Amino acid sequence: MGGAGWARGEARVADDSDFEALKKLLESEVGWTLEYEKDGVKVWAEDAAHGALRTVKVVAEFEDVEPDALYDVLHDPEYRSVWDTHMLAAEDAGHINVNNDVGYYAMSCPAPLKNRDFVLQRSWLDTGDEKMILNHSVFHKDYPPRKGYVRAVSLLTGFVVRTRSGAGSWLGYVSRSDPRGALPAWLVNRVTAQLAPRLVQQLHAAARRYPGWKALTDLPYHKPWRHPEQVPPHRISLDDCVDPDAPPPPEEPKPDTSKGKLEVPHPKEIESHSVEDLGDISSEFSVEVEEDSLDHAQDPKKKGKFYKLVKSMKNRRKSVQVAKSADNLADKPLEERQEKKKGFKFHRRFSLSRGRED
Repeated sequence: MGGAGWARGEARVADDSDFEALKKLLESEVGWTLEYEKDGVKVWAEDAAHGALRTVKVVAEFEDVEPDALYDVLHDPEYRSVWDTHMLAAEDAGHINVNNDVGYYAMSCPAPLKNRDFVLQRSWLDTGDEKMILNHSVFHKDYPPRKGYVRAVSLLTGFVVRTRSGAGSWLGYVSRSDPRGALPAWLVNRVTAQLAPRLVQQLHAAARRYPGWKALTDLPYHKPWRHPEQVPPHRISLDDCVDPDAPPPPEEPKPDTSKGKLEVPHPKEIESHSVEDLGDISSEFSVEVEEDSLDHAQDPKKKGKFYKLVKSMKNRRKSVQVAKSADNLADKPLEERQEKKKGFKFHRRFSLSRGRED
C-alpha cells in the first residue's frame, strides 16, 4: 500500500508530496480491515498478502488534550524518557535542516526476544491547522549495529495532529515496521495491531501531563521543533547517511537506439468460411492446377499439410456440388436425369512462396 515516497533506507529532505501521501493513507478506506474500536480509538490493518508485513492505521479523538500539547509530546526527547516505558536509549545524531533530523533509538522487548534499535530520520511540518511527523529508518556512519540489539527497520511511521471540531484534538497514526530477527510476519502483524491502541493511550495520558511537566523544567520555552532559531547550527551531511555496503539501486533500462530489427511476416492464416463462401478462398492462392479428384486417393505419398487442407476443401466443395445437383435433378425431367454424369474436377491451388507441393 502506498506511503511516503522514500526508497528503503533513503535519506533526503522531505517535501510536500511525502506529507500529502501520509494524509491520503489515513483518509483511504479501500484495502483496510477494522481490527479494534473502543473509547474513541479505531485501529485498521492493511489487507496484505499472506506472510507479508501489514501497515497499521489508528485514528483517535481526545476531548481533554490540545493539539499543541500532543504535538510537543511526540517531539520532546527529554519528556519521552518519562512516558515511554520501553525506551532504553535515545541520541541525537544531528539536523539535516530545521525540519529534518537523524537520531538513534533503542527499546526493550519482552524475554526471550532480543532488544531492538533504530536509526531514524524524522521530518515534520506545522501548517497551523495540521501538524505532521514522518520517520523512517536510514543508515548513519556513527551508529553501526550494536552488540545485544537487533537492528530493526521502520518502513514508515507517521503522525497527523489536527484540531477537533469543538474542544480537543484529532490524532492519526500510521506504522509499518520490520523488527527483523526470526519473528514470523503473522506474529509481527498480530502484536503490532495489539500494541497500537496501547501506544495511543500512553500518548493521551502523557499529553495531559505535559504542560505541567514542561513548566517545571529549566527551559520551559525550549521547543526547537516549533522555533527554528533554537535549532543548533551544526548540520550533518546526507553523505554520512549512505550505507557503503548497501547494494546499488537497479539501473533504469536504457532506451534502445539501435536500428529496428527486420520483422519476418507470419504466414497469413486462412479464415474459416461457410460452405457457401468456399469460392472466395481462391483469393488466397496464386496458381490453379486442374486435377482429377481420383488422383488424390491413388497417391498415398501426398500427406503434407497443404494436401490435407486442399483435400478438406475438396470434400466440402463436393458436398455443395452434390447438394446443388440433387436440387437440379429434382427440377429436371426423368430423361435428363438419366444422362451420364460428368466427372467432377477440382481446382487445387498452392502458394508460390512454398515453391513445391507438399
